[in-house]
Amino acid sequence: MSEKTAMSAYLRLTVTDTLGVWVDGNHAFSPLAKVTRTCWYRLPSDWVVGDSLAPGRRDRLVDALYGPGWRDGNPDGSRYVLLDVDEKVLTEREVRSRPWLSDRAGFFVWTEEGAFREVIPAEL
Repeated sequence: MSEKTAMSAYLRLTVTDTLGVWVDGNHAFSPLAKVTRTCWYRLPSDWVVGDSLAPGRRDRLVDALYGPGWRDGNPDGSRYVLLDVDEKVLTEREVRSRPWLSDRAGFFVWTEEGAFREVIPAEL
């Protein structure tokens, strides 16, 4: 196992959302108009506790996907509604098989500068 792999945790995050629109004081949405996307991450090992993300880390990932202030809604009054968020911390065996190489998804690494950088699958 490479030094990069030993000091890192690998994660698959799958988010299903829909767009809610402002109707009579609430965000109305249709779960039939949902979109699911998957992202793969190489994270510092301290982001993981056991087989789950450490407290607060899932929110940090979701905030990075949707951008700052996304929870407050969009200027047009619409707002993303998260229907499901699923995380899967990969085992060492799964990491060795590099399952992300056959996926069409987003691929991100946590940089030394403390930010996510999108990469091509081979760089994960």
